[in-house]
Amino acid sequence: MVNVAGIERELRLSLTVRPEELRHIRRDLVTRLDSWGYGTVSDTAVLVVIELLTNVYKHAGGRCDLLVIPVEPRLLITVSDAVVAVPARREVSTGAEDGRGLVLINELTERWETVLTASGKDIRCSIHLPPAVKTMTPTAATTTTSAKG
Repeated sequence: MVNVAGIERELRLSLTVRPEELRHIRRDLVTRLDSWGYGTVSDTAVLVVIELLTNVYKHAGGRCDLLVIPVEPRLLITVSDAVVAVPARREVSTGAEDGRGLVLINELTERWETVLTASGKDIRCSIHLPPAVKTMTPTAATTTTSAKG
Protein backbone atom coordinates (compact mmCIF):
# COMPACT_ATOMS: atom_id res chain seq x y z
CA MET A 1 0.00 0.00 0.00
CA VAL A 2 1.32 3.42 -0.97
CA ASN A 3 0.39 6.30 1.31
CA VAL A 4 1.03 9.90 0.27
CA ALA A 5 0.28 12.75 2.67
CA GLY A 6 -2.30 10.67 4.54
CA ILE A 7 -4.18 9.57 1.40
CA GLU A 8 -4.20 5.83 0.81
CA ARG A 9 -3.17 5.38 -2.82
CA GLU A 10 -5.03 2.16 -3.52
CA LEU A 11 -8.53 0.81 -3.44
CA ARG A 12 -8.56 -2.85 -2.37
CA LEU A 13 -11.86 -4.67 -1.80
CA SER A 14 -12.86 -8.30 -1.30
CA LEU A 15 -16.38 -8.56 -2.64
CA THR A 16 -19.39 -10.69 -3.18
CA VAL A 17 -20.79 -8.73 -6.11
CA ARG A 18 -24.50 -7.95 -6.03
CA PRO A 19 -26.10 -5.62 -8.59
CA GLU A 20 -27.62 -3.41 -5.88
CA GLU A 21 -24.15 -2.75 -4.41
CA LEU A 22 -22.50 -1.61 -7.63
CA ARG A 23 -23.57 2.00 -7.05
CA HIS A 24 -21.68 2.04 -3.72
CA ILE A 25 -18.56 0.68 -5.41
CA ARG A 26 -18.95 3.26 -8.18
CA ARG A 27 -19.24 6.08 -5.64
CA ASP A 28 -16.22 4.86 -3.63
CA LEU A 29 -14.11 4.62 -6.78
CA VAL A 30 -15.06 8.12 -7.96
CA THR A 31 -14.34 9.55 -4.50
CA ARG A 32 -10.98 7.82 -4.36
CA LEU A 33 -9.95 8.93 -7.86
CA ASP A 34 -10.94 12.51 -7.04
CA SER A 35 -8.88 12.44 -3.83
CA TRP A 36 -5.86 11.17 -5.77
CA GLY A 37 -6.25 13.98 -8.35
CA TYR A 38 -7.43 11.71 -11.18
CA GLY A 39 -11.10 12.67 -11.39
CA THR A 40 -10.72 13.19 -15.14
CA VAL A 41 -10.53 9.41 -15.69
CA SER A 42 -13.28 8.45 -13.26
CA ASP A 43 -15.96 7.87 -15.93
CA THR A 44 -13.68 5.52 -17.85
CA ALA A 45 -12.44 3.73 -14.74
CA VAL A 46 -15.97 3.27 -13.41
CA LEU A 47 -17.18 1.79 -16.71
CA VAL A 48 -14.28 -0.68 -16.78
CA VAL A 49 -14.61 -1.70 -13.12
CA ILE A 50 -18.39 -2.09 -13.25
CA GLU A 51 -18.15 -4.16 -16.44
CA LEU A 52 -15.54 -6.44 -14.86
CA LEU A 53 -17.60 -6.81 -11.68
CA THR A 54 -20.75 -7.53 -13.68
CA ASN A 55 -18.85 -10.32 -15.44
CA VAL A 56 -17.83 -11.73 -12.04
CA TYR A 57 -21.48 -11.64 -10.97
CA LYS A 58 -22.65 -13.39 -14.15
CA HIS A 59 -19.84 -15.90 -14.68
CA ALA A 60 -17.87 -16.39 -11.44
CA GLY A 61 -20.40 -16.66 -8.64
CA GLY A 62 -19.86 -13.06 -7.52
CA ARG A 63 -16.77 -13.55 -5.32
CA CYS A 64 -13.73 -11.48 -6.28
CA ASP A 65 -10.99 -9.14 -5.17
CA LEU A 66 -10.70 -5.68 -6.71
CA LEU A 67 -7.50 -3.65 -6.73
CA VAL A 68 -7.27 -0.15 -8.22
CA ILE A 69 -3.95 1.63 -7.87
CA PRO A 70 -2.42 4.62 -9.68
CA VAL A 71 1.11 3.96 -10.87
CA GLU A 72 1.80 6.95 -13.08
CA PRO A 73 1.32 7.19 -15.94
CA ARG A 74 -1.33 4.45 -15.59
CA LEU A 75 -4.27 3.48 -13.43
CA LEU A 76 -3.97 -0.26 -12.83
CA ILE A 77 -7.14 -2.26 -12.28
CA THR A 78 -7.13 -5.93 -11.30
CA VAL A 79 -10.14 -8.13 -10.65
CA SER A 80 -9.32 -11.59 -9.31
CA ASP A 81 -11.78 -14.48 -9.12
CA ALA A 82 -11.66 -18.23 -8.58
CA VAL A 83 -12.81 -19.28 -12.07
CA VAL A 84 -10.08 -20.56 -14.40
CA ALA A 85 -12.07 -19.96 -17.61
CA VAL A 86 -10.51 -17.23 -19.75
CA PRO A 87 -13.04 -14.68 -21.04
CA ALA A 88 -13.43 -14.58 -24.80
CA ARG A 89 -15.04 -12.09 -27.12
CA ARG A 90 -18.23 -13.24 -28.77
CA GLU A 91 -19.89 -12.26 -31.98
CA VAL A 92 -22.82 -10.09 -30.96
CA SER A 93 -25.85 -9.21 -33.02
CA THR A 94 -26.99 -5.60 -33.07
CA GLY A 95 -30.11 -6.49 -31.07
CA ALA A 96 -28.31 -8.40 -28.32
CA GLU A 97 -28.58 -6.98 -24.80
CA ASP A 98 -25.25 -8.34 -23.58
CA GLY A 99 -21.96 -9.71 -24.86
CA ARG A 100 -20.23 -6.38 -25.52
CA GLY A 101 -18.25 -6.17 -22.28
CA LEU A 102 -14.86 -7.21 -23.60
CA VAL A 103 -15.26 -4.96 -26.63
CA LEU A 104 -15.97 -2.07 -24.25
CA ILE A 105 -12.97 -2.93 -22.04
CA ASN A 106 -10.76 -3.21 -25.11
CA GLU A 107 -11.84 0.25 -26.30
CA LEU A 108 -11.54 2.01 -22.92
CA THR A 109 -8.21 0.62 -21.72
CA GLU A 110 -4.66 0.92 -23.01
CA ARG A 111 -4.24 -2.77 -22.40
CA TRP A 112 -5.95 -5.67 -20.71
CA GLU A 113 -5.02 -9.27 -20.14
CA THR A 114 -6.09 -12.43 -18.37
CA VAL A 115 -3.51 -14.07 -16.14
CA LEU A 116 -4.21 -17.54 -14.76
CA THR A 117 -3.22 -17.86 -11.10
CA ALA A 118 -3.02 -20.69 -8.58
CA SER A 119 -6.44 -19.66 -7.25
CA GLY A 120 -8.22 -18.75 -10.52
CA LYS A 121 -7.51 -15.74 -12.71
CA ASP A 122 -6.74 -12.04 -12.71
CA ILE A 123 -8.14 -9.66 -15.28
CA ARG A 124 -5.63 -6.80 -15.42
CA CYS A 125 -6.29 -3.50 -17.16
CA SER A 126 -4.50 -0.21 -17.47
CA ILE A 127 -5.88 3.24 -18.25
CA HIS A 128 -3.62 6.15 -19.18
CA LEU A 129 -3.50 8.83 -16.48
CA PRO A 130 -3.03 12.50 -17.20
CA PRO A 131 -0.92 14.36 -14.62
CA ALA A 132 -2.66 14.45 -11.24
CA VAL A 133 -4.64 17.59 -10.50
CA LYS A 134 -4.09 18.80 -6.96
CA THR A 135 -7.33 19.51 -5.19
CA MET A 136 -7.49 21.94 -2.32
CA THR A 137 -8.83 20.39 0.86
CA PRO A 138 -10.32 22.46 3.69
CA THR A 139 -7.35 21.61 5.93
CA ALA A 140 -4.91 22.77 3.26
CA ALA A 141 -6.67 26.08 2.64
CA THR A 142 -5.30 29.19 4.28
CA THR A 143 -7.36 32.15 5.30
CA THR A 144 -6.13 35.70 5.01
CA THR A 145 -7.68 38.45 7.05
CA SER A 146 -6.94 42.12 6.92
CA ALA A 147 -7.48 44.74 9.53
CA LYS A 148 -8.58 48.22 8.60
CA GLY A 149 -7.03 50.88 10.65
